[in-house]
Amino acid sequence: MFSKWWLTTWTTYGTWLPGDPRGYCTWRKRVYISPPARYAKAGEEIYDRTKHATKFMVAQRETEDPVRLRRPQMQIVQDAVVEEVAEMPITPAIMSVGHSHIHLLAQFGRLKIRKGVGRLKSAATKKLRENGFTEKRPWTKGCDMKSKSDPRAFENAYRYVQRHLEQGCLVYEWDLELWF
Repeated sequence: MFSKWWLTTWTTYGTWLPGDPRGYCTWRKRVYISPPARYAKAGEEIYDRTKHATKFMVAQRETEDPVRLRRPQMQIVQDAVVEEVAEMPITPAIMSVGHSHIHLLAQFGRLKIRKGVGRLKSAATKKLRENGFTEKRPWTKGCDMKSKSDPRAFENAYRYVQRHLEQGCLVYEWDLELWF
């Protein structure tokens, strides 16, 4: 029996705004936004950035300077999340920490995912502040969650997170024996 895995993503403040040319999600999907071409199913309408350009410009004007983590801060976040995950009833597989976003592929069991990610973001914020981080807030609200219901989807998500190493992200892999 394959247990459901979740690819969760959270971003640093101001780096992924409504109307973003790369595509975006609304809070709890209250408004349908077509997916970017790389996520669209065959025949599905794809994201048209021109329809959202005005929304993006307004969001940029209303948002303070975006938060971009520097390499030492990325390491602090990674260490804090790894430490906090060890105290939580979840099964982690892999995580990437970049300048503007974090991906975590994990099983959350009975723990509510948004609550679990909130706890991880809080732990990372605390460690950043202890190390001189002075930005008003490091993270956007909430997180994005995509379920991975079969082994192939899990493997694809795993490789996707792993490839973030090529983009300059830190990648942390938990012990494979813990997964299955």
